[in-house]
Amino acid sequence: MLRLIYFYLLLFPLTIFYSLVIIFSKTQKNFHWSERSWGKAMLDNSGCEFDVDLSELDENQTYVFMVNHQSFFDIPLLFHYLSPWQFKFVAKKSLFDFPIFGHAMAAGKHISIDRENRRQGMKDIQHAVEVANSGHSPLIFPEGTRNPNPNKLLPFKTGGIILALKCKKPIAPILMVGPEKFLYKGKLIASLGQKIKIKALPPIDTTQYTVKDREKVKALLQDAMEKAYAEMRNE
Repeated sequence: MLRLIYFYLLLFPLTIFYSLVIIFSKTQKNFHWSERSWGKAMLDNSGCEFDVDLSELDENQTYVFMVNHQSFFDIPLLFHYLSPWQFKFVAKKSLFDFPIFGHAMAAGKHISIDRENRRQGMKDIQHAVEVANSGHSPLIFPEGTRNPNPNKLLPFKTGGIILALKCKKPIAPILMVGPEKFLYKGKLIASLGQKIKIKALPPIDTTQYTVKDREKVKALLQDAMEKAYAEMRNE
C-alpha cells in the first residue's frame, strides 16, 4: 500500500513537471528528453518486471510503429523503450484537449487525427506522412482505442495503414502483454509489480504496395500480430 501511495505521489507532480517543460520548450531535443525521462520515472516506480525484445528493429530506420493498446501505462512504456527513435503518437483529437498532458502532446508536436471530420482527417494523415518523411516515426494504435479484452486484439482501423502506404515507411509491429494487469481500461488504482512483455515483430516492407492494397496490408498486419500475441500470452 505504501508503495502504491508513493507511485501516485510521484505520478501527478512528475507528469505536470515534464508536461510543463514540453509546453515551454522550443526544441525537439527537450521534448524527447522530457518524454523519455517521464517514462523512465514511471517504470522505475512501478515495481514491474520487464521482458523486452526489440532486436528486429534498426535504430537508424524511420518506421510507422503499430502497437496494441491496453492501458494508460502503454504511454510511459513506449516513451522509455522506444527512446532510440524520435517518434510521434498519432492520436484522436479529443486527447489533445486534456489539461496539461494534452497541451504537452500538442506542444510536443504529436499528431492529432480528427475522426469526426473525414476531410480534416485526411489532411491530418497527410500531415503525419510529412512528419514521417522528416525522420520522425509515427506511432499508431491500430485498434483505435484501449482494448478492454486482453484475450484478443480488436479489429484494426484503416487510417494507419493508409499513412504507412503513403509515406512508404516500413510498418514495425510491436506487441505488449501485461500493461492491462497494471492498469486496465476503466480502472483507477494501479496493480504494481506486474510482469510486462514487449516484442517487436519483423517489419513489413510497404514499398511493394499502394494505397489500393490497404485492406490486404491491414489483414496481413492483423494476422501477424494476432498470432504473435496469442503466443506471447501463452508463454
